Amino acid sequence: MALKKHWYHILLALAEGPAHGAEIRRRVLKHTRGSLELYPAMLYGSLEDLEEKKLVEVADEQSDRPSGGTGRWRYVGLTPAGRDALAADTDEYQDMVRIARDLLAKEASR
Repeated sequence: MALKKHWYHILLALAEGPAHGAEIRRRVLKHTRGSLELYPAMLYGSLEDLEEKKLVEVADEQSDRPSGGTGRWRYVGLTPAGRDALAADTDEYQDMVRIARDLLAKEASR
């Protein structure tokens, strides 16, 4: 499955563990060094889409929520299918990076 770029980064943020929307946004900003800011409409719309595709799920009321959080925050976590999709796209990105580096090295040696 080829994930949309922002979906990939949401799943990557959730690989750290379940999180609420503001925490997902912070993680994505950190992972992308500030180059991808997920505004609320995009984030929550994407979370709905990812939930429909069974790639994320809302954390159980008590057992899956991190300690110290407020009850009004909606925590989301990766499903096994979400973890698999993230791994598959990561492998694809690694292949693309390898190919690009090989091509750039050949070009530089000319």
